[in-house]
This record gives sequence, structure tokens and C-alpha cells, in this order.
Amino acid sequence: MIAESLVVLLLLGGGCALLRTAGLRGWGLLPLGFLAGICLLLGAGFVQVATGLPTSPAITLAVVFGAPVAWWVVCWRRGRGVAVSVPLAAGSALAAVAAVAVLRDARMLKWHPDSITYLMAGRLIADGDYRSTASTELLSTRVFGVPLLHAPAGLDGDLYLRSITPLLTAATVAAVVWFLARAPRTGWWRVAAVAALVVTLLLTNNRVVFSFFYLNGHLLFAACVLLAAGGGWLLATAGPDRGEPALATLQLLAIPGIVIIRPEGFLAAALVLLPTVLSARVPRRQRVAVLAVFGGTTLLFAGFQIWFFLDRDAGLPASGIGAAALGAAALAAIPLLRRGTADRRGGWLLAAAEAGLWLALAALAVRDPDTLWTSVRALYRNQVEGVGGYGLSLTLLTGLLLLAWLMSPRLPHQAHLRFPLTTFLPFCFVMAYLREGAYRAADADSMNRMLMHVVPLAALYLAALLTTSGEAPGDGPGPEPDAETAEAPPEPASAVPARR
Repeated sequence: MIAESLVVLLLLGGGCALLRTAGLRGWGLLPLGFLAGICLLLGAGFVQVATGLPTSPAITLAVVFGAPVAWWVVCWRRGRGVAVSVPLAAGSALAAVAAVAVLRDARMLKWHPDSITYLMAGRLIADGDYRSTASTELLSTRVFGVPLLHAPAGLDGDLYLRSITPLLTAATVAAVVWFLARAPRTGWWRVAAVAALVVTLLLTNNRVVFSFFYLNGHLLFAACVLLAAGGGWLLATAGPDRGEPALATLQLLAIPGIVIIRPEGFLAAALVLLPTVLSARVPRRQRVAVLAVFGGTTLLFAGFQIWFFLDRDAGLPASGIGAAALGAAALAAIPLLRRGTADRRGGWLLAAAEAGLWLALAALAVRDPDTLWTSVRALYRNQVEGVGGYGLSLTLLTGLLLLAWLMSPRLPHQAHLRFPLTTFLPFCFVMAYLREGAYRAADADSMNRMLMHVVPLAALYLAALLTTSGEAPGDGPGPEPDAETAEAPPEPASAVPARR
């Protein structure tokens, strides 16, 4: 109890200190600070493992809490307006400890055989034995996200933190509301009503409730996707001349998480971040930072994976080679941002990327139609016939999204929210050809579980469509559409929400 409470407080304190220094204030500091602390934990822990540094969770937590708090103290002493309310901070800490106590006592655990291997990897990291003991299969299938999240449980002799996933899920739902509250809107009453509707949709979704207590990385991945895509959307809404350091910080913190939580994470991150990189509305320094963080993280992940396989005489992994190529390409693209090509042609490049993904799927389907047909049928049975455990919740969410997209006023810069959703299905189907085979009709099927990756983002997109105030500056017609104002051709009904 004491050790887990301390872990939660350190994550919360480090994340809140960092975002407060970046200028964030208000009720959103608590949930977003907790998510930021988790992202810091993932990033710092990944660097420790990949570079051969000691991987003790005590060191990771010291960095996660100590570095942001030290920076906050420096800014506070310089009078930069980052003071916090001591009674409010103390009350938040007490509430966090109480939540940990309740959740530990509840012992509401949902698990899958994958959960065991995640916790095995986490224990190896906590004991400092990952690099010498872990197998190539453990690295290539479980990666680092969930193991790093639960590695601090080893400080108390436990295998997992009982409260961390419920608190993460609650913070993610609150983050959806916070992003909506920061968006252009028609009135507070409409925002409140839509926020209540969206929260109700999420909390009555069987699989969202299941995710509160599920030892897996799907909700963790969804939280990082929400921060990256939602942060890019609000940065574009604010415009290139307005500084939004808290949003920029959140987006950058989420990138390493997306890359290392899932085996296909580096590919998914590229799709989530592409609207930001191609947006003329996002400050160029932020786009450079996004490419640098994504490219650097992906190269580090690829380098470690290649070394790991070669060290075990397992040959070069295809995923490691692909990640290295993509990471290098991202870093090489940084100078191209200065030429302004992306600023002028962003919308067309985004549409071309989506069309290219569909064309790749078509080419694979021509060669092997059975894999696609079996996967599509499995998706139908899981989501429409109820085999996947979601009931009709995602079908309903898809229908509401399409209806809102057709009937609502034009949402400014919506490509940041739309593109990760409309590319999700073709991406998942392409992945079926790169893994062991087609998806299946079952609640434990990979794609069925992947759907959670975009549910919070889909909920935010729906809420934003229902509360939009119409066109924003720079959103009208022009000689060259940018990545936000130019939409790709209308999405087919099957292409809106989904993911592992």
C-alpha cells in the first residue's frame, strides 16, 4: 500500500510539475499531470533499458519526479508565475492515496495470457535482468510499455500495480473532456451537455469499463494516441503565432509511449503524427520537435532490437530494419520543413498517404484475398453480432460519428482527429498480412482488442463535431489547402473507428 501510493504520488507530482511549468492550470492539471507522469516513466525507463543503464524503478521514479520538480523550483524562484495552491496540492495527494487504498482493496483484476508475459517482462526490468535474460519473442511481442508501467511494483515485491490502470483509464476519460473544453465551441451549456453524453457513452461501453481493470496495453496506447492527436488539433486551432507550451509538451511526451507500447507502435505513431507534421497551422519548431522525438525514439528502439536479436544469434529482425528506416527518414525530413513544401501541399500529401494505405491493402488482397475476407467477416461478427464483447457500442459510435460529420458545421482542423481514425481499418488489415494471419471472431482476437486504441479519440472527435463553432481563421478556401483544411475524400462507413 505505501509503496504503490508513493509510486502514484511521484508520477502525479512529476507530471503536474512539468505541465505547471509549461503553463497549464485549472482542473485539467490533475488528470493530464498523471498521464504526463506515466509518459515520463515510459520514456525514462525505455532509455534505461535500451542504453544499458541500471533499470531499477527507484532510479526511474527519481528521474520522473526529481527533474520536473527541480525545473519547477527554478521557474518559481525566477517569478515565472508557476506557483501552486498548497492546500489544493495536499488535497489532491490525499485523494490519490485514498484512491490507491480503495482500488488495492477492491482487487478487481481482468487478465489475458498476454498479461502474464507483460508482468514477466516488468519483473525482469525491475530486477535488472531484461537485457541478459529476456527472449526475442518477449521483446518482439510485449515490447516495453506495460512492463515499464508495472515494473515499480517490484519495489514492494508485487508483480503489478493494482491501482495504476484504473487511475490511467479515469484520467483518459477526463482528458477527453479537457480537450473538448479547450476547443472552439458555441457555448458552455452545449459543451457540458455533449461532454456528459460522451462520458456516458464511454462509461457504458463494456470494454471501456473492462479496461479499467485489464492488465494490458490497449488503454495505455489509447491515452498516448489521444494526447498526440488531440494536442496537435488544439495546437493547429491556436495557430502558429500563439505559444501553447503545455499542449506541445503533452504531444511530445506521448510519442515515445506510442512507439514502445505495441510492436506496430512506430508505424501507428507515424499515422497519428502525420497531420501535425504536415500542418501549416502548427508552429514549425513543434513540427521539428515532433520529427526529432519520433525519429530518435524509433531509431533507439530499432537499434536496441537489432542488437538484442544479433546478441542471441537470431538474425536481423524485419521490424527492427523497418523501424530504423522509418526513424532515419523522419530525421532526414526535418530540413525539408524549412522549404515550406509541407506547408503548401500538406492537405494533398495527407490524402495521398491515406490513399496509398488503401492501395497497399488492395494489392495485398489481390495476392491473398482470403486473409482480408476472413478479417472483415471477423470484424463484422465481433462488432455487429456481439461476439467481440463490445455489444453494439462501437457500431453506435460509428453511426453517430458519421451522422455528426455529415450534419455538423465544419470542424476546424479536423484532420488531426479524423486521419488516425480513417486510416485505422486499412492499417489493421494490412497488419493482418504482416503477422501470423487473419483476425478471428472472438473477444480475445488481436484486432478486437486493438479497437480500444482509438475509442477515446473517436469520442473526442464526435464531441468536437457536436460542439464546433464553425470555421476558424485559416480554415477557409485558399489556393493551397493545408493538412487541416483539406479533407481527404469522404470516409466509407466502415472506416471511422477501430483499433487493437
